[in-house]
Amino acid sequence: MSLPVCGTLDEILHPASADFRSLPDLIGGLMGRLADRAPLRGGALWLQDMGTLVLARDGADGGLCWTADGDPNDAAAHPEAVVVPITYADTPVGEMRLVLDRAPDGPADDAPILHDVARQCGYLAKRYEVRRWAERRFGRPLMMVGMSRALRELDAFLEQAAHSALPVLLTGEFGTEKALLAAAIHGCGPRRDGPFVQVNGADPAGAPGEWFARAAGGTLFLSGVDEMTPALQGQIVQHMPSQLGQWLDAPGGWTLSATGAASGMASGMEEPRVIASTTADLRRRADEGRFSRPLLAELDFLCATVPPLRDRPADIEPLVVAALDRHGGRADETRTDELIALCKAHSWPENLFELERVIARLAVMSGGKPIRHGDVRRHAPWMVGGAMPAEPPRSADSVPDPDSRPEAHPDAEPVPRPAPADHWVRCALTRDQAALARLHGGLRKALVFLGERFADPITLDELSRQAHVSPSHLSYLFRTELQTSFKGLLGRIRIHKAREILAADRRLPITEVAMNVGYGDLSHFEKSFRRLVGESPREYRRNLPEAAARG
Repeated sequence: MSLPVCGTLDEILHPASADFRSLPDLIGGLMGRLADRAPLRGGALWLQDMGTLVLARDGADGGLCWTADGDPNDAAAHPEAVVVPITYADTPVGEMRLVLDRAPDGPADDAPILHDVARQCGYLAKRYEVRRWAERRFGRPLMMVGMSRALRELDAFLEQAAHSALPVLLTGEFGTEKALLAAAIHGCGPRRDGPFVQVNGADPAGAPGEWFARAAGGTLFLSGVDEMTPALQGQIVQHMPSQLGQWLDAPGGWTLSATGAASGMASGMEEPRVIASTTADLRRRADEGRFSRPLLAELDFLCATVPPLRDRPADIEPLVVAALDRHGGRADETRTDELIALCKAHSWPENLFELERVIARLAVMSGGKPIRHGDVRRHAPWMVGGAMPAEPPRSADSVPDPDSRPEAHPDAEPVPRPAPADHWVRCALTRDQAALARLHGGLRKALVFLGERFADPITLDELSRQAHVSPSHLSYLFRTELQTSFKGLLGRIRIHKAREILAADRRLPITEVAMNVGYGDLSHFEKSFRRLVGESPREYRRNLPEAAARG
C-alpha cells in the first residue's frame, strides 16, 4: 500500500514558498505542511550546510512541529523509520527519516510524494548555495524565488544542464529571469570559478574575438542575442567552437579535435561555454531570414523557456515579499492580502522588471504602513483598473447602470467606462481600425480573427496562437479590456450575423441559418438567440418590421 497523503505536491509546496527568506524556515515550513497531511509520528531531516530538523510532539495535544533542537538519532534508530535520500545531480546532500503510522493491515510504505518533497529539498538547498555564491561573485544575492510547477521544471533543467559544456538557449518574455538562470547555470557547474562575461546584444561593447578571449575557461552570456546585427551574428558563429563541424578552423583560435570537441591552441586556454538569451522565436526568425541559421544551429542544443509571471500565480506572493524586503518595505508589516490579491490579478506585461519597480515604489510611498487597495490605486492605478471585477452580463440592448460601478477612490483619476459588448461585435465585424487601435495588440488580432472566422469551431488555444499571446493572458485581456469572455463575444458575433441573415432572406430554414454562423446544434442556437435577442429566431423574423422600426 502507499502512504495516504491529503493534498497534492502543489498544495504542500505553495503555502510554504512565502517562507523563503532563510533555508531553515523554508524547509521547516515545507515539512510542517507535509506533517499536516501525512500520518507522521515523528522523524528528522538532515540537510548539508543547514543541520538537522527534528519532528517532535507539540504539547499534550499530540500535534507535531519541526524544531532545530532534539536528537535526530531518536528518529534514525526507530525500526520503522522510512529513509528517503535527498540528492542533487546524483550527489547526496541530506536525507529524511520519517516514522509513519502503522496501517491496519501492516506497516505503511513510503509514498512517491515523499520522494517528490525530498527532491524539492535538494533543489532548494542548491538555490541557497547559488545565492551565497552570487553574493560573493556579483555582490548580489541572486536566487529564483517561488515553487510553482514551472519554476520546479527550471530547477530540473538547471540540475541537468549545469554540468554539460553544450550551448544553452534561454527564451522568455522581457523581464523574465533569463539572466538569473544563466548565472545559476554557471554557478552550479564546474566553471563557476572561471569568468562570467555578459554581452548586451542591443549595444555590445568590443568585438566577438575579445568576448571569447575574456570568457575563456568560463561562460560567455549573449544577452538578447536576437537584437544583434546580422554582421555580429556571423562573427559570433565563426568564433564559436562548432559542435556540428560546420567549419574546421575558427578565427578565434579554437580547433576541432578528432572527437568533435573544440580545444584551445598552444595557449592551452579552455574555450568558453556559450549561453544565449532571447525574447524572440529564433526559429521563426531564421525561417524569415532575420536571424543567422548557422548561429541558431550552434545554440540550439539545451533549451529552456522562462515562463511569464501571469502563468505563475503561485510565485507572486513570495516574489512580492522578496521585493518588499529588498526595498526596505519590511514585508511583515507592509504585506496585505489586498496587495497580494491585486498583484495576482495583474498580468505583469513586463514580468519581474515591472513587479520590482511597482513594489519598490509602494514600499517607499507607503512609509512603512500596510499597503492597501487605495495605495495601489494611487501609485499604480493601472493595476486597480485591471483587477476590478467584470460587470454582470446584460442584454444586447441594455444601457450601463452608472450606480452598478464600484465606488471610485476620492484620489483616483476617472476610469473610462468600458464599451458594451455589442460595440466590440461591430468592431470585430467591420474591422474598425480607430476603435481596435486602442486595444492590446494581441486582443486586436483576436478580434479581427473572430470577425473573419466566426463560423469556424474556434478554441481559445487556436485564438491565442493567432494573437501570439498565451491562452491565460488572452482570457484575462477579454475580461479586463472588453468586460466579457472569449466565448461570450464569439456568441454575440454569431447571433449578430444570424440576425443579418434572417433579415436578408426570410425563406432560409432556421437550421441553415444556425449552420451558417457556426452552430451545429439547433437547440443551442435557439437558446443563445433567445438569451441575447429576447425572442426566438422565428419570432424575430416574424417581427422584423417592428424590429426595424425600433432601429
